Amino acid sequence: MGIFIEKKIKDNKTYFVVNDHDKLRELFGDLLAEVQRIKSEGDYEAGKALVENYGVKIDYKLHEEVLERWNKLNIAPYAGFIQPQLHAEYNNGDIVDVKIEYPMDFAKQMLWYKENFSI
Repeated sequence: MGIFIEKKIKDNKTYFVVNDHDKLRELFGDLLAEVQRIKSEGDYEAGKALVENYGVKIDYKLHEEVLERWNKLNIAPYAGFIQPQLHAEYNNGDIVDVKIEYPMDFAKQMLWYKENFSI
């Protein structure tokens, strides 16, 4: 099947490259289903294991890198729930640059996602 997500380091920066979006979406769906099962059944032990195995184990070097990169954005902490919008700039049909915009209205962004990506 191959690796569907890879951790890559380039110029001392960490990136995660998604090679198989469908597989990643499937795994996120499985995780969401498990979280819902834990909540619905009140399965304390499974919830505790999920948090202890994935929620509190931190790669401190990566955490510092994320904080350093985040601080350069100079945006409010709550904006972490707002995804940047990428706008490609073209020259003769080729992408020559990508501009990043940080909208600050969470509700508007969610409605935009609904309009553009809803199935």
